[in-house]
Amino acid sequence: MRRRLVVAASALTMTVALATALLSSRTLPAHAAVPRLEGTPPFGRVFVLIGENTSYVDVTAQSAPYLVGTLKPQAAWLTQYSALHSGSLANYIGMTSGQFRGCDANDAQPYPKCHQNIDNLFSQLDAKGISWIEWNESMANPCAFFDEGTDWAFNIYTTHHNPAVYYDNIEGNSYSENFDQAPARECLERVLPAGTTGPNDMSAFEARLASGDLPRFNFVIPNGCEQGHDPCGTDNPIGQFDSFCAREIPQIEASPAFGRDSVIIVTYDEWGDTAPRDDQRVVFAVAGPLVKPGVYDTGPYTHYSFLRLLEDGFALPDYLGAAAQATPITGIWK
Repeated sequence: MRRRLVVAASALTMTVALATALLSSRTLPAHAAVPRLEGTPPFGRVFVLIGENTSYVDVTAQSAPYLVGTLKPQAAWLTQYSALHSGSLANYIGMTSGQFRGCDANDAQPYPKCHQNIDNLFSQLDAKGISWIEWNESMANPCAFFDEGTDWAFNIYTTHHNPAVYYDNIEGNSYSENFDQAPARECLERVLPAGTTGPNDMSAFEARLASGDLPRFNFVIPNGCEQGHDPCGTDNPIGQFDSFCAREIPQIEASPAFGRDSVIIVTYDEWGDTAPRDDQRVVFAVAGPLVKPGVYDTGPYTHYSFLRLLEDGFALPDYLGAAAQATPITGIWK
């Protein structure tokens, strides 16, 4: 709280007033306004849900009734938000480190060829003492880095949709040729299965939602079916991610951990095959008590803007890579 200094004639009075003002500046009362970075309010808990391979123009009331009919009216819905590349790993690495390399752009590269010793969102959160978990549906064990599962069993886990294991300072030292070294403790404790390898199982995540025992940052990656990456017996893969959001978002909002400063972000890693060649837009929706709902035609934004948004919301000290030049996502807050 800033106070006006009343300049008194007496030098002694002025000294006392100045000392009082300095003390006040260091001991702000509980009701004082918290500074915002680029207009972004401080985030409490954040939940990010990511779908796969779906262009903005393909998310319609018919293909995605929950996202369009329920989430959109209560969210900030950005119409000018684009992915970075046509390869999944490049987008996941870009949105969590502000850069990606040619290796990341080639999803066919076997793990762990593309690992990097580079700062990233997860290590930024660590440095600030902010808790986080990356939740991976259908991953068989913590910090797993081999693809598993099948379409017919609805339990596809894909390593290159899991960015945390590509960072040396998270995954640790298991990049030996024979993979005969255990990952770092951090990876085993923070890169977790969201449930069992049963069909579309999010039971571990949902149990934590029910109890309220959750970290501040939750990066939620559905399996290959529920992300909409694979058809998995349906002619509407987009509807699979829509159904995932319709099931999980109400549980997030009902959780004791979901407070007045909680945020839900829904987006996709990359655009689909049906969009015009120059249209790389994907859905980006932000919901929660802090948000001013509406359709926002501002921008252009990219996954680097997403990273910058999180760095602002968590008051992280630096912008990583291209996030420093990305268009900030502003004007969507109450």
